[in-house]
Amino acid sequence: MNSISFSNVFDVITNNKEEANELQVRADLMIALRDIVEDKGWKLAEAAEVFKLSQPQVSDLLQGKIDKLSIDLLMTCLNRYSCTHPISK
Repeated sequence: MNSISFSNVFDVITNNKEEANELQVRADLMIALRDIVEDKGWKLAEAAEVFKLSQPQVSDLLQGKIDKLSIDLLMTCLNRYSCTHPISK
């Protein structure tokens, strides 16, 4: 029996390597933001305030609705978080 392997899980759903890579980046950013929300114990309203998103957008983020949020928006959210919560040395 032959097995099939993929370097990117999104290669399974698209034959377009660029699209698969974009989906992987978007998923990674969403996971990072979700982890921040969970680690801080934030409610939707608190996360929405820090990320400057609507509560439905935060809900989409937490539910992993990858088609709802762009890479640009996700990067902006990470930047907004880092500006209000600087990393201490």
